[in-house]
Amino acid sequence: MTPMLQRIYDSEGGSELVDVLMKYLYKGMAGGSASGAGPRTPTRNVTPQATGFSQIGNRPGAANESTGAAMSVLLSWHEKVVEVAGLGSIQRCMTDWRKV
Repeated sequence: MTPMLQRIYDSEGGSELVDVLMKYLYKGMAGGSASGAGPRTPTRNVTPQATGFSQIGNRPGAANESTGAAMSVLLSWHEKVVEVAGLGSIQRCMTDWRKV
């Protein structure tokens, strides 16, 4: 994971890409909040694609995955992003007014 993140970070505009990844990690962590305001379900109709797969769906095995296991994955990614981009990525993510 780290070499891939390092290549992204070192590319042109990579620091912004890693910061956006950090925003998505925090959004995923907030999805399991105690307030019950978890991820929203889309209200539009989703039609199956020609392949037989719908356009929107959970990851394979996600229905059987506990919240703790999902949080563990997100925290693992968070650790790697901080390792590559530094603590400044957290600060930029928290202070940016643009939301994901």
